[in-house]
Amino acid sequence: MNEDQMKAVFLLAGIEIQQHWKLENEYWPDAYQELKKSSPWWLVKTEWGMIKIGWRKRVISIDWSGCDFKVDGGQLLEEGEQWITHWASGVHAYSYSKVIEYLSKLGSEVLHARWEKEEAAKTAAEHST
Repeated sequence: MNEDQMKAVFLLAGIEIQQHWKLENEYWPDAYQELKKSSPWWLVKTEWGMIKIGWRKRVISIDWSGCDFKVDGGQLLEEGEQWITHWASGVHAYSYSKVIEYLSKLGSEVLHARWEKEEAAKTAAEHST
């Protein structure tokens, strides 16, 4: 994934990039230096924290363990997609369109969780007075 592709998927998902850094590909071992150089990963700073994204062999890894929210990768998958590798703070995508879909859903989950937290705080404040 080159820099323009990385920027495009975040733009299309509606997530603002505050800053980004090019990383060495974390999938390919040292014996594959050309692949490591031609397929960098990216560390992207968003309003929620850091998201690491990049190609593995056949999938794009999206990891948001550097963010200040908890959204399980399985929450982003459609029915029938549970076979796709996912974990507590990430998911694998098989295409750029799926990256955009998962990042968009991630943003929606974060906004919903923030709204719920604010509503709970309002309710608690109302009941304490």
